[in-house]
Amino acid sequence: MSGKLCRLIIIYMSVHLSFATLEDLETRMESKFHHLERLLEKQNERIQRQDEEITQLKNDLANNQKSDLHKEREIAILKELLSKLSRQCTRRNSDNNNVAGNNIAETEKYKRLLVGSIVPTEVQSPRTTAFYAYMSHIDASPGKGHTLKFDVIKTNINGGYNPFSGIFTVPVDGVYVFTFSLRLYSGVYGAYEIIKNAEVEGAAIGIIEGSNTQLQVTETIVFSANKGDIVYVRTHPTLTHTGGVWTNEHGRSMFAGWQI
Repeated sequence: MSGKLCRLIIIYMSVHLSFATLEDLETRMESKFHHLERLLEKQNERIQRQDEEITQLKNDLANNQKSDLHKEREIAILKELLSKLSRQCTRRNSDNNNVAGNNIAETEKYKRLLVGSIVPTEVQSPRTTAFYAYMSHIDASPGKGHTLKFDVIKTNINGGYNPFSGIFTVPVDGVYVFTFSLRLYSGVYGAYEIIKNAEVEGAAIGIIEGSNTQLQVTETIVFSANKGDIVYVRTHPTLTHTGGVWTNEHGRSMFAGWQI
């Protein structure tokens, strides 16, 4: 009896253990299945993302190909325009060269005609010659034969008068008028001459007596002169000059001449 009971107990325990083993196995398998399902889901998600990326790349490639095709068309159009412009410039340069050649030929033709028709003529110097100058300061004590210098030029047409030397050089042949006016003060005695080259052409004298007396000694003459002659005013070469020749804004000592 006890032996049967032991066998039954062993059989029960074996069956119970078998059931326990199957349950554990099912549990483990189910866990593995769930794990595989999660792996498959993740794999599907990655595949879907890769498909989306591939689709985007295909779209980008298509767009780039379209853009490249558009750029190639634009480049072709620009090349064609440049070619047309180049041909037009070449034609214009050729036309301009032809026109320039014709113009040069016409210019040379008219030059020859003008040169043949022009008769050289002598250019006449200006007939107008005139000068006027005055002293800027008193000539305090001029000696005998002293050239008076009128250093402020107001008129000098034809450039004959030199303010540093007081000499007028005749620029052209002709008839000239010369005049001087000298301001003298009380107690002054002086004699003055207009000289052409070395010849006396005109003379004047001033003797101022008394106090607070002033006079202008003036001389005006007309004579013929040749180009290169010199004309100036000087004190008398032998008579002594006393006192000075005065000048200021109230009365100028001046020298002038002009061609008539």
